[in-house]
Amino acid sequence: MTKVVAEWTPTIDVLLPAYNEERYILRCLDSILAQDYPSECVRVVLLDGGSSDRTVSLVRERANTEPRVTVLTNGQRQSLGAALDAGLRQSSAELIAKVDAHGYVEPDFLRRAVGAFRSSEADVACVGGRFEQEGDTPFGRAVALARTSKFGIGGSVYAETRSRRFVDSVSCGIYRRLPVLAVGGFNPHFNCGEDNELNCRLRQAGCRILLDQTIRFHYVARPDWRGAYRQYRNYGRAKVRILQSHPEFIRMRHLLPAGFFGALGLLGLCAPFLPIARRGLVALGALYFLAATAFSLRAARWHEFGLAVRMAAAYAALHLGYAVGSLLGVPALVAVVARRNTTSRRRQLRETR
Repeated sequence: MTKVVAEWTPTIDVLLPAYNEERYILRCLDSILAQDYPSECVRVVLLDGGSSDRTVSLVRERANTEPRVTVLTNGQRQSLGAALDAGLRQSSAELIAKVDAHGYVEPDFLRRAVGAFRSSEADVACVGGRFEQEGDTPFGRAVALARTSKFGIGGSVYAETRSRRFVDSVSCGIYRRLPVLAVGGFNPHFNCGEDNELNCRLRQAGCRILLDQTIRFHYVARPDWRGAYRQYRNYGRAKVRILQSHPEFIRMRHLLPAGFFGALGLLGLCAPFLPIARRGLVALGALYFLAATAFSLRAARWHEFGLAVRMAAAYAALHLGYAVGSLLGVPALVAVVARRNTTSRRRQLRETR
């Protein structure tokens, strides 16, 4: 396959979606503007999702003195996918980079991404890097550690240690703009998981997704249990929505939380009537407690007991949230499967006539 020439220095539009991120937005913006990539090739576009805080005003103040910054907003609430697609449609750059406003990027983020494209074949449509998880509260620190643990997120690429490999998807990827447009852009109906859904379509079109762990960006984990739970509930619902159109994307780790907590719930309902259900409920609950405790103590290195306790709670927030979100999405998934089965049967009947 054809490789990109080494001298290639593409223009890049950094798409910065944000909704009520006044606490983090300027640090994120400054990290993008401080890239060691040619400044004349970089533009930053704030994609406002309808913020009600000072997010837009803070960026507009910066745009007054920094011509590379543009604000795209209509003042109305919109989904993450819709905001990103609006930014994509008005972009003319060769590459687009999605950067989460809830974090910040390393100074060589864009340079290393371009280097990954240069050393890859032309069918690589997206490259992504490694999340450096951080917490700005004690519980946020525990969530950050849980999000890098294989017990916390299974076989996700963010628990991966290999430096470079092809993967199903990445978050906050850097994309070649034309292939993204060719597959229809970002799906405006997704407020979460929009990059996973886009990457499914890119792979179906014959493109590849490259994870290069030398490309690094930082993400600030949710500061409390409720925030982590809600975030992962949204992730769970998004994964089920992706399954409706892209069943090949789902892996066993996506199904385990819903299966486990669904089993716990079923055993709990049967426990008042069946002794075997009571024993199963106790056994499964004890198994989860022991596993969460062991992984928490290991991550906390046995001497930070408070951190270990918070990590165990963080694991529960991630797993329970993901399970609830997945289970809430099941009725829609069942309806889609039923419609497809009905359509298939009708087609078979027409063909046999």
